[in-house]
Amino acid sequence: VLDVEYMYPPGGNSGVYFRVADRSDPVDQGIEVQILDSSKTEGPLGHHDHGGVIRTVGPTKNMSRPPHTWNRMVVTCVGSHLQVELNGEQIIDTQLDQGPMKDRPLDGYIGFQDHGQPNNLKFRNIRILKLN
Repeated sequence: VLDVEYMYPPGGNSGVYFRVADRSDPVDQGIEVQILDSSKTEGPLGHHDHGGVIRTVGPTKNMSRPPHTWNRMVVTCVGSHLQVELNGEQIIDTQLDQGPMKDRPLDGYIGFQDHGQPNNLKFRNIRILKLN
């Protein structure tokens, strides 16, 4: 379980990586949950919207807070079962072994994506809980 708070600027773009096998290639060797300023997005959401699992599934609802406001994401992954909670609402509940991430490792590194927006993206209260 990864529990993290973050704040993005208008148009901010980042991501949370987990189960990354090779730190030099997290995009193709891990799993990413998108961090994106989707606060004004209306209609159906895709995998590139805030809380979506890149190349896999979009969030069921838009729980993005406005820029310069703290968001909280809780990513829980047990085996191939992935759940993502954003700002207190579950937005992802999927089985990774039934889609494009089925060949990704079951363990690995955790990381935060950097798109070169200095001092505009902030993280705090990063907590990890290992489940038995």
